[in-house]
Amino acid sequence: MQQPTLTGQHHIASTIDINAPQEQVWAVLKDFANVYQWAPGVKESHALGSLAESVGAGRHCVLEEFGKVDEYVTQWYDGKGFVYDVTPLGPLNKSFSCWWLESPSGNVTRLTTTFAYDIRFGLFGKAMHKLMMRSKLEKAFPEVLEAFKAHIEDELLNKKAA
Repeated sequence: MQQPTLTGQHHIASTIDINAPQEQVWAVLKDFANVYQWAPGVKESHALGSLAESVGAGRHCVLEEFGKVDEYVTQWYDGKGFVYDVTPLGPLNKSFSCWWLESPSGNVTRLTTTFAYDIRFGLFGKAMHKLMMRSKLEKAFPEVLEAFKAHIEDELLNKKAA
């Protein structure tokens, strides 16, 4: 199964290898509403509605540098990943994110995130994007993946030590 393709004027992708089996990585990733537990820059998050771990699951996030967004799962592939839509924020109009897992080996899981988006506000939005938004996004995604990796690997070490 291939990672879903996202539509949008702009794309950012980042990949990281996590030293843990895919099932253990998925156990954390599928907890969609509680992203604040491991994602830097997400001050708080909570579920929107009663759906979880499926298409239609939603979350509200308060982001330290960006504001507030709502995110809704539009594609769910149990054990592999998901795609979600993000409400407009700043110059970003339609935004979509895919989080996808693959196992190059039994004890290593590769996580790839892709973010696709369109710009709004005409020339002003394009200028905001070029001057600051694009660079912030390009910096944020690898940092988020590093934090996720550390969260998973620390959790595994703590279980082994107990």
